[in-house]
Amino acid sequence: MCDTTVVTLFLNPAQFRIDEDLDQYPKTLEADIKLLEGLDVPLVFIPDTKTMYTKDHSFYMDETLLSKYQEGISRPDFFKGVCTIVAKIFNIFDPSHAFFGEKDAQQLHIIKKMIADMNYATALVPCPTIRDERGLALSSRNQYLGPAEQKEAALIYLSLMRVKEALDEGQKNAVTLKKTFKNSLMGASGFRIDYISIASSQTLEEVQIVDQDILVSTAVFFGNIRLIDNFSYTT
Repeated sequence: MCDTTVVTLFLNPAQFRIDEDLDQYPKTLEADIKLLEGLDVPLVFIPDTKTMYTKDHSFYMDETLLSKYQEGISRPDFFKGVCTIVAKIFNIFDPSHAFFGEKDAQQLHIIKKMIADMNYATALVPCPTIRDERGLALSSRNQYLGPAEQKEAALIYLSLMRVKEALDEGQKNAVTLKKTFKNSLMGASGFRIDYISIASSQTLEEVQIVDQDILVSTAVFFGNIRLIDNFSYTT
């Protein structure tokens, strides 16, 4: 889609709280670069933390509406860190297009609103979630899991698909749909649900009755590893 593609690789400390897994987060720089070489990417931007956040750094970009829900409840200030680093990268490169994954659905919504509200001349391109053969959404945090654990973790996606099946069959009550997800997942050991959300695709506010396009999203702890997934549903 673009004459020149720039890929940024940066583990953003502003997205992590003190009690989160920044120090243990998978760091696969050499493997990432090798993959990008195979895709003929001409430029990889790999700044260090001191470059992006100087010692006296005190300005942050904060979204105050969409970030109140879902991930914003469980991870306060997470999206402030996301928006700040994305704004910095936009300011450095002034991109014509920016590509964000649908797996981080709330992030995608927030970046779309940031582009509109802050008058960035950048087209946002959603990228479909990539899954393994069992349906598990690919994620850096999957590297915390062994092959057998990744197979078990695919139950998160299968449980979401049971919600989709219920929607297809005409179920519109959000409480009942959430119970469908919980019953599916809690039938196996090792899982703890952080949240299951059925929200408006436009506002990200929870709905009681599904009478509009929705985003069904979840965060689940599998052991100590927090995994997220979602699907969109058009009524």
